[in-house]
Amino acid sequence: MNDYEVRDNVLYLKIRIGIRLGVSTQYPFIIIPKLHYDVYLNKCEDRKIPCSRVGQDSIYHDEFIWLMIPCSFNSCSREEKLKIILDKELIDRLVSIVKDNEKPAFEVLLREDPYATLSHVMAPVLLPNANAKVAAILDLTNIYAPIKGNLGDYIVFSSDDIRNILNKIKYAERVKIEVEVKLPETTEGLPGPLIDAIKELEVAFDDINNLDFASAIIKCRGAIEHTTTTTKPTKSEEEKCGEHGRVIKDEVKGAILDRYEDGSAAKEFYTDFLKILDRTSRDIHKMASMFLHPDTNKAKFNPRMADAIYICRQTLGIIDYLVELSRA
Repeated sequence: MNDYEVRDNVLYLKIRIGIRLGVSTQYPFIIIPKLHYDVYLNKCEDRKIPCSRVGQDSIYHDEFIWLMIPCSFNSCSREEKLKIILDKELIDRLVSIVKDNEKPAFEVLLREDPYATLSHVMAPVLLPNANAKVAAILDLTNIYAPIKGNLGDYIVFSSDDIRNILNKIKYAERVKIEVEVKLPETTEGLPGPLIDAIKELEVAFDDINNLDFASAIIKCRGAIEHTTTTTKPTKSEEEKCGEHGRVIKDEVKGAILDRYEDGSAAKEFYTDFLKILDRTSRDIHKMASMFLHPDTNKAKFNPRMADAIYICRQTLGIIDYLVELSRA
């Protein structure tokens, strides 16, 4: 996409303003006393145009004052930084578009000074038979057009770009995105696999808040892998079409079952109940793996926020339950 910078709460788009004069006279430069611009927010689906405008009004408008643009032959161009204030409403809209698995896009329209009595551009002209220059007035209408972007007239941002913007303005620290979770406050006394799983979940929910949904799903699958191990299926399990594979590690089961006396009703109950949790763990691991290429940590596509939240909340549910059982 076009280059951009983020400083404080301001997004600077690096755009190129290009003007064809359409006249034979050559000017070293032209000057536009006041050039207004309006920025409209759009959402694009799979790089298809036209994109859909979000709302009817512009999200931001400002102006360039005394803009000097160098010229060569009958063409003038200049790179300029276009300022957009990243207020909470705009950030919320950008996040909402990414959550819907679409791409935010800015559309920049230039316009003349609405209060000017004459649409004009100035250029220096050498007076005949005199060693002096005067300002000529050029009536140009072709400067009031959309700025070209990386998709037609649209400057399209990827989800990675939005994550980068959010990180630069530390937005996740100020506004958490629909995810309220409570991880165990301490890992003291827990078996190693559960401690590793909790650490993985902490990173996963940070990924969600930073809009990195694929990474969150990978981390949550990793949390399941920390607490489980693979086993060779029995003949009975093979006949049940996949009722095999991952089971909760003995270290975790031991931390739970060793709290009860041998032969007690509680120990027999939780021995059987942990077998059910084995199946639950396998199901969560299978769901997470469906978003990834086989035997890799690479996503097949960019998952939605709802996908990551569901997978990670299911993972958190079983990990948190195992933590509570091991402390009972």
